[in-house]
Amino acid sequence: MLGKLMKHELKATARYFLPLFLIAIVLTPITRFTLWIGNYPPILQFIPTVIVFIYVASLIVVASASILLIIYRFYRSMVTEEGYLMHTLPVSTESHIFSKLTVASIWTISSWLVIMVSICGMFFTQERFSTLTDKLSYVWYQFNTTVNSSMLVLFIFEIAFLLLLGVFTAPLIYYASIAIGQVISKNKILGSIAGYFIIQIVSQIIGVIAMVPLGFYGDMVSDTANSLMAFFTNFFFPFTILFAVITQLILFGITDYIFKKKLNLE
Repeated sequence: MLGKLMKHELKATARYFLPLFLIAIVLTPITRFTLWIGNYPPILQFIPTVIVFIYVASLIVVASASILLIIYRFYRSMVTEEGYLMHTLPVSTESHIFSKLTVASIWTISSWLVIMVSICGMFFTQERFSTLTDKLSYVWYQFNTTVNSSMLVLFIFEIAFLLLLGVFTAPLIYYASIAIGQVISKNKILGSIAGYFIIQIVSQIIGVIAMVPLGFYGDMVSDTANSLMAFFTNFFFPFTILFAVITQLILFGITDYIFKKKLNLE
């Protein structure tokens, strides 16, 4: 049943995301060609400006759509009239949340990839690509000669894992905010906004308090590359990952509990 929920959610959101992705990809060669032409007669000099503006706007829309549509889809399908149908299905609340979270993460990563491909297609030439690979190789060589190689690999892995966790954390914050909004206000939208600020304030306070011990330990770390790398890979990043995972579990639990026990669709 979880697979069917995800399939339904993908179909429901694809009609929004795919056209936006297509527009951004199509505008990339058009914008590049427009700028490549260079010299325009005075009467047509506005064309490059307009095309670049539309191109940049399309990338901004792609970046923001993943956030706005995630919020819109969850709110519409869980707490509006559509929510009546969703909650009558023989599916657990956890499955509803997990299916929407998974699909939201897929579209978030897809949005990042579309933006990256578009920017690369817009600005990269073979010469620039060669220059970039040379510089990256040089940076990697410098790191390898000054930092333990296994520690460097662990450092990169932990950063990548934190980015992946961030993909799941953002939707969970929105979901929990919408859930909290159902129980603290008769106006569900205003309640959801208030819930978002409550979550942000509480998480910031807890985060600052939790980071205090790491700050004291960090002051005792020497300035050598290996010592700094060891501090991040062995203490800072693992602690941050653990904090992110616990935060996600709490947000998921809050959302699940409210939609199970406190939901009021009236």
